[in-house]
Amino acid sequence: MIFSMSSCSIAGSWVYERLDNYLADYFKEFANFSQEQDEEIEIISTEFINWFSENELIKVKVILEKLKNINLQNPEKEISSIYRDAEGIFTRSNFYFKSPIISFTKEINEVQIDEIGFHFRELREKRKKERLENGYSLIDNYISGFDRVGIKLRDDQIDEINLKLESHIEVREEWSNLQEQWIEEFIQLLKNNKSSDYEAKMSTYLDSLEELGEEKFREKIDKNELLAQEIISFVFKSSNEKQIDSFNRSLEVYLKSINRILSKRQVN
Repeated sequence: MIFSMSSCSIAGSWVYERLDNYLADYFKEFANFSQEQDEEIEIISTEFINWFSENELIKVKVILEKLKNINLQNPEKEISSIYRDAEGIFTRSNFYFKSPIISFTKEINEVQIDEIGFHFRELREKRKKERLENGYSLIDNYISGFDRVGIKLRDDQIDEINLKLESHIEVREEWSNLQEQWIEEFIQLLKNNKSSDYEAKMSTYLDSLEELGEEKFREKIDKNELLAQEIISFVFKSSNEKQIDSFNRSLEVYLKSINRILSKRQVN
């Protein structure tokens, strides 16, 4: 949660104001779209950034301010609240794209649908290869994540986090399989984009992405999220003055950047 805030962080308003271009370029890679379709993707991307700036960026600012003023002795409730706030931003951002996706995909052809399917499979294989080549380490993710927000973990903190991570439930393979299945069914649904009930079926299917997996799988995800909150709370409670000062300086950078964006866009 904190790590995603820093990575989208808006480390510079210059980068943020070009996110619509990055987003459009990302979607254009899915298939060989026509010039008219490319222009529609650009409009959708620009409208999303405008919407996010007017509706969600201020909420990101509030989260960062909460983090800056967190109770270091008893941060658990605040961390839980911040988690919910961040999930809300993520969920609303995903929901924003539902209508544009349905509208846009109604007009794509069979060749483009096949290209989209191939693109997803290619991405999946690329990620698998990267995991095999680079390995995967939860503790490294925590170390680099806290480092990005200004907290360089001490050896004793790393040791304690490693102990806590023994309770982590491995779900990567299960999650990957669920995503693969969801994408395959998504592609099949795209192939019926000319049917009269396409909009209703696609709307329902896009909503299902939020609830992937059976109850037991969701329980594992929930337990891992609680563990992550516990680890974040531990780091705050165990950090020394130098670490907290560095963390606050990082937050100030992000907050100043957000304030510049809000001011430029005249968002109150």
